[in-house]
Amino acid sequence: MFNPVVAMLHNEKLNKWHPIWFKESPLPGPPSEDKPVRHKSKGHHTQGFDTREAALSAAKELSNALKEQAIGPVSLALEKDFEWDGNDIPAMVVFFDIKNETAVPMIA
Repeated sequence: MFNPVVAMLHNEKLNKWHPIWFKESPLPGPPSEDKPVRHKSKGHHTQGFDTREAALSAAKELSNALKEQAIGPVSLALEKDFEWDGNDIPAMVVFFDIKNETAVPMIA
């Protein structure tokens, strides 16, 4: 399944916001309702936006574009930003708790 999640990345170094999306990447082994679902980041808006509000608008546009391509629903995780120090490439693996197309990152 594709089941993307759209979230927000905050570049602390430049104080910019970047919509980012994640693709479902199941754990090895047989599927199970009890097994958490892993998502891997697949891309972010590279230039970013000066305001979170502008980035939120772009994140919703990204969500709509993914809905046209996706197999399965697109979920949003926009309540809290993923903080990024602005160095290297912000590749992430995240486990989300998804209910009614709202995703919440699971923190260990």
